[in-house]
Amino acid sequence: MSETRFNLRRPNTDPAADVESYIDHGTAALPSAEEKGMEETPEKIRRLVVLLPNSTHRQFKQLAAAHETTMSDLCRTWIEDALEKHFD
Repeated sequence: MSETRFNLRRPNTDPAADVESYIDHGTAALPSAEEKGMEETPEKIRRLVVLLPNSTHRQFKQLAAAHETTMSDLCRTWIEDALEKHFD
């Protein structure tokens, strides 16, 4: 029987990585080598969690698919419209 060996190494970490960005967004926020020169978005994006019954979620997903968009885009549009009406 052959012996299986594993080589476990820690990934290279960039000491200059933005700690706050990592805390807010995890590893997805770490810039790649080609993105390091790019500027950040002008406004920070925040996550909103909404709990929905399964049937409502399914219908909402179907609505988004029918409009060829995402559920997040639909929510953003609805929220921005409501805020625009409220703060006129």
